[in-house]
Amino acid sequence: MSDLRGPGSGRLGDFLNYWNSLRKGQALPLKADFDPLDIPRLLPYTELIDVLYDPLDFHYRLLGTAIDEISRQSYGGLKVSEIPSQKEPSTMFSLYQKAVLSGEPSFTELDYVGEVVGVYGVKCIVCPMTQEPGGPVTCLAGCIDLVGR
Repeated sequence: MSDLRGPGSGRLGDFLNYWNSLRKGQALPLKADFDPLDIPRLLPYTELIDVLYDPLDFHYRLLGTAIDEISRQSYGGLKVSEIPSQKEPSTMFSLYQKAVLSGEPSFTELDYVGEVVGVYGVKCIVCPMTQEPGGPVTCLAGCIDLVGR
């Protein structure tokens, strides 16, 4: 996993800037303040993931069309623990876990092994959110960028 110098400018930088704008002086933005319609250009590349505890797991609530297009299957409605390539231990599980435990955005780059021609990598950022000020991380908002397309 890379540190946050990775997102830089472009799609992931714009997503991180949007997340930061929602913080309003708080450590974490409120999930209720996140509106995918505020970022229409990013919507196809956006995901919303519910955080489940005891045991820690993640539930895909919303996946943009670009994410569905490059994925082996539609992950909407599934838990990470139900997806063999993403359940613990995996890069995706670790990415999500890091964001939950740190309360900070987390970034990684992955080699792309799917069937979409011209794509050879995926950059991912996930940003934690909460239901109430000072509360635990209850949701992750994420964005991807395709490398080579």
